[in-house]
Amino acid sequence: MDILNLIFLLTLAVGVSRIVANIVPLPLPILQILIGSLLALPPVGMHVELDPEIFMMLFIPPLLFYDGWKIPKKEFTKHGGQIAAMSLLLVLITVVVVGYFIHWLIPSIPLAASFALAAILSPTDALSVIAIAQGRLPRHMAHQLEGEAMMNDATGLVSFKIAIAAVVTGSFSLLSVSGEFLVVALGGLLIGGTLSWTVGKIKQWMTARNLYDPATYVVTILLLPFAAFFLAEHAGMSGILSAVAAGMVQSRVDMLPIKTSTRILNRSIWEMLDFSFNGVVFLLLGLQFPRIVERVWASSGPQSYDVQTLLLYAVILMVLLLAIRFAFTYAYHWIESRVLKRRGKGGERQPLLLITTLSSVAGVRGAITLAGVLSVPLFVNGAPFPGRDLMIFLSAAVIILSLVVGALGIPYFMRFLSINDLEEHERELLKARQAASQAAISWIEEWASMHSNDDPELKHTVAARIIDSYRQELQAMALERDNQAEQARQLHVMETDLRVRAIQVQRKELYRLRKRRHIDEQMLQTLIRELDYEEAALQ
Repeated sequence: MDILNLIFLLTLAVGVSRIVANIVPLPLPILQILIGSLLALPPVGMHVELDPEIFMMLFIPPLLFYDGWKIPKKEFTKHGGQIAAMSLLLVLITVVVVGYFIHWLIPSIPLAASFALAAILSPTDALSVIAIAQGRLPRHMAHQLEGEAMMNDATGLVSFKIAIAAVVTGSFSLLSVSGEFLVVALGGLLIGGTLSWTVGKIKQWMTARNLYDPATYVVTILLLPFAAFFLAEHAGMSGILSAVAAGMVQSRVDMLPIKTSTRILNRSIWEMLDFSFNGVVFLLLGLQFPRIVERVWASSGPQSYDVQTLLLYAVILMVLLLAIRFAFTYAYHWIESRVLKRRGKGGERQPLLLITTLSSVAGVRGAITLAGVLSVPLFVNGAPFPGRDLMIFLSAAVIILSLVVGALGIPYFMRFLSINDLEEHERELLKARQAASQAAISWIEEWASMHSNDDPELKHTVAARIIDSYRQELQAMALERDNQAEQARQLHVMETDLRVRAIQVQRKELYRLRKRRHIDEQMLQTLIRELDYEEAALQ
């Protein structure tokens, strides 16, 4: 099919899937897979077979870059121990245990390929979990899942690529792989972070000299994840972790007091791309799924599998993944509670078994797993990659099963969870808004007193109107002068200028609150977004 027609149809299907999701009570990824499968069947009969390397390069860098961009840094630091344990230790345990189990269960899949399949099944998808929970998860758990998803996306994909390389070369050593993992991981983080920091410095230098417009910068940022990925891969390091590091560094650069139009444009484009890319990945799986099923059932190496056997294998893998996650999470929280209790910091905590069960069913697999498994090479040394179709089928089945488990389990177990941090979050937001508004009022009052000798009536009128809007949100005072038109123009210009400058003061106050840790990164982003739109409306 012509590439332009394919792009148009996939983009349209992503939009339609979102509309259908508002009507059909199914998780959006499952709907997108179903829509893709329908498009692959007659009478439409769409067929697409992407080059795995192009697929990896096109989808993985921007998805991971945006993951790093939006992760709350305060929560990432606060829950760093748990995130590191879940995204490093749990992933490695999953790769080893599930890898050996897959090879034992399905001998037609080589050991290295089994490790690759286990590695690509290890990343979780926080977006699907949050969508299923509809914003009702406790904030600390939602942030922990976001941080874990971002990091285990990277560690799982790095492990996956190393295992795929082992299949291609025909040699595999767990000890050498561990050493290689550390080297390529640290190298990727360094390259991505350095490149992103350099781009930020160049942007600041150009901003100070008015040498660029927002559109130019946004195009540069769109290319940044691909540049970070390519440079790291060319250097023999992890392009995956390079993209993550670039996103994390760039998110801090983006929060600096720069042009409002740049932030709004940048944020809107990345939110649109994230939604579109995630949707396209699931649609592409659906498009390939019917033919994959046909090939798997027809021939899977030395033996063939019927549908019941394949589904049974997928269920067994899903149960094993749940069991490993449950055991690891329970052990971590049990040890953590004992340590905190010994330090006298126990406090009020949720039931351990309930939290562990909720965290286990929240381990939903998603777009990164799909993007990774679809990037498996078609051939190895001229021969078909061993078990490729079977790997894709099992991955897709596990993703669907995990979505079903999450869609049923998360709402059920949340009924027994006492959530009291949402009101606290709203109170913190309210305090931050009040502090920012009070800072703007104080600055306007000071400005009015400093300009009391320069057309005092006009200055005090403008200041009073702005202060009144901040305090009471009432209409501006009516003009009662003969030259109303000219004064109205002057008042409008001056009022707009003062409002913009007052918003800048609010931003500075919010940055000060963040620096003093009175608010977290996510609150800062929410409040800065509100001020950005307010300033954009004025201009």
